[in-house]
Amino acid sequence: MKVKDMYQIVMELVGLDKMPEDSGIVYDNEKEVKRILAGIDMDPTMLLLAKQLGFDCVAQHHPAGIMNGGGTDLFSRDHMKKLLECGVPINEAQRLAYDGKRKRDQGMHSRNRTQMHDTAKLLDISNVAFHTPADMLAERTVQKKMDELSARNPRCTIRDVIDELLTIREYKEALEGQGPEVWVGGPDSFAGKIYVEMYGVGAPTLDEYIACSNAGIGTFVGMHATPDVVEGLRKHNKSNLVIAGHMASDSLGFNQILDAWEAEGIEIVRISGLV
Repeated sequence: MKVKDMYQIVMELVGLDKMPEDSGIVYDNEKEVKRILAGIDMDPTMLLLAKQLGFDCVAQHHPAGIMNGGGTDLFSRDHMKKLLECGVPINEAQRLAYDGKRKRDQGMHSRNRTQMHDTAKLLDISNVAFHTPADMLAERTVQKKMDELSARNPRCTIRDVIDELLTIREYKEALEGQGPEVWVGGPDSFAGKIYVEMYGVGAPTLDEYIACSNAGIGTFVGMHATPDVVEGLRKHNKSNLVIAGHMASDSLGFNQILDAWEAEGIEIVRISGLV
């Protein structure tokens, strides 16, 4: 299989017409891919290790080395879409999603975007990164679980939400201290309407969470959250926040991509954060 075939498998698996700006091919030497070294976070050292061990390609989840521009456009588009899904009025959703774009653009201005590409080219080893597609797969998987839970038990609690998450292998096998936890609310809190937030380049801001909470979301399930978000949601005192875990959630989505490649006969070795 060639890298372009792997790319197409991802497009079809996720149901995409266009690859998100934070994902795709870092470097393609156009050779056959039979063995892949895959991880959540990879760097030039991992490229060298893969080359020495006879791998044809390095695949990563976090998009180090993606040289595409437009990452902040993707952030704003996806966050606005998700705000609208939660019932936030369109004028408010637009303001919340786009107001910080200039600051995000400035943050990306000095980022080294050629390191992985240049190293992979020098070593003659292919390199791919799939961020948003994997996060979309993880979110769909968890949202389906939460919808099923709510249908079975409309008065489900946060304890029920945690128990349901632990039926998923990646969460059950997460490293100690990195599995699902309640960060806002309590085990006996009613969940209400559950919304899973796992793609969008970055997690929601506090203002976004509050807008969605005011629109009727009772429980958010996310990968990670900053202390200011946690404290702000506690003070807001309306919605619960369940943190499923970053590495486990990333693994849940990325493993689905890797499984699809394995089904086509590619050997994959998982390292660097993959559960």
